[in-house]
Amino acid sequence: MPNVSAEVTSYQYEFRTMNGENAAFLYLFNAQNTLLCMAAFVERTGALPGPRQGLNGTVFLSFHRSDLSSVTDMLRNEKPVMFNWSAENQSAQITTGKEPVGEEENRHIAAIFAAGKPATPKRARKSAATKKTKK
Repeated sequence: MPNVSAEVTSYQYEFRTMNGENAAFLYLFNAQNTLLCMAAFVERTGALPGPRQGLNGTVFLSFHRSDLSSVTDMLRNEKPVMFNWSAENQSAQITTGKEPVGEEENRHIAAIFAAGKPATPKRARKSAATKKTKK
């Protein structure tokens, strides 16, 4: 089967019960809406099955359930997110692209400390300014 290296542009996840076990499934898609990866997040402890590629090219991964929030956080907050699969090494990777250090993540936190009070969202500042001019 071929190697895969593609940007993840959308995802879907679901929770289900199967074989007496609760699991979460995360589906990763590319820009052409092709399913790149199906990742299962299970509650069991110990070793999990290694990654494998199905006949249709989809890669199947297993993770511990405790990893689900970290992976969904990456998908929600990072860009670009890439999915890589090496058929030769039977290894898979969900990774971010290179990102400059300090790129916006802490901007709102710095504003809070600089002003000594919570930062007011731009929309709220405009609304307050409009109210003052109407009086």
